[in-house]
Amino acid sequence: MKLLHVVVITSPGADVPILEEALAAAGLTPSSHTSRETGLGTTYLIADGPENVEALRQAAEDALAGWDDLLQEKPVISGQTMQQEDWSESWKKHFHTFRASERLVVKPSWETYEAQAGDVILSLDPGMCFGTGYHGTTKACLQFIDELERKQGPVSFLDAGCGSGILSLGARLLGYSPVVAFDNDPQAVDTARENLARAGVDDVVLEYGALGEFKPEQPARLVAANILAVVLNALAEDVIQLVDQSGAGGHLILSGILNEQYQEVLERFQKLGAREVARRTIDEWTSGLFAVGAR
Repeated sequence: MKLLHVVVITSPGADVPILEEALAAAGLTPSSHTSRETGLGTTYLIADGPENVEALRQAAEDALAGWDDLLQEKPVISGQTMQQEDWSESWKKHFHTFRASERLVVKPSWETYEAQAGDVILSLDPGMCFGTGYHGTTKACLQFIDELERKQGPVSFLDAGCGSGILSLGARLLGYSPVVAFDNDPQAVDTARENLARAGVDDVVLEYGALGEFKPEQPARLVAANILAVVLNALAEDVIQLVDQSGAGGHLILSGILNEQYQEVLERFQKLGAREVARRTIDEWTSGLFAVGAR
């Protein structure tokens, strides 16, 4: 039976999104859940082996330094060893079927759900990758994708930083085509491929690559960049170039942005010609839909 060597961060559930933001900004890959019963959040970081747990724990402490003002409580950080099966089953207890948008319903692969008329079901097993749809950033992206398709019909779609593949899956099932997705985490690409295959979707192009380096064969009419505010600001020019600006122009979803960071991101992209069409705030996160190109 395989052992997992992990760093476990315990906090109030409301602090989990901020912890994820801080850890991801430091180049770490967190996986989190929040108990509906207790309201406590648990965030995991997986170490390569037992000898690396302490270094990873220290890296987590360093990453969270300076974020205290945004947190309800100081998180408890510890190193642990657990059975992989125990970790998986514990995580599954906190992920249940829910409606993410008017048409999109996110369903864990291990649950059953009786679809209603018009429902589009996203059967998902995120594993240790970001993207269950619970997170305010992911949910806002799914809502924008759904609403935009109803207004203008399906267009080409690019998922920058695909995580579990949930946005690409939702877009493709709504009719967007072609759909291209990439991530700089090989595990995320593998997980996205598995989730797409489970849904019977075999025509999404999945690639390994980093924002600023990955170059799609052609820009897309709708681009979703659900990453981090600091990355969006630093690579804004690269993000804009992913959008097909020919003809009537395209749209860009910017997400992964804490409420207090949104104005800076907004101004950064406005200087590059992006025009805010809508914004959505869910919990601590604000996401924006932008028009790029011809008016």
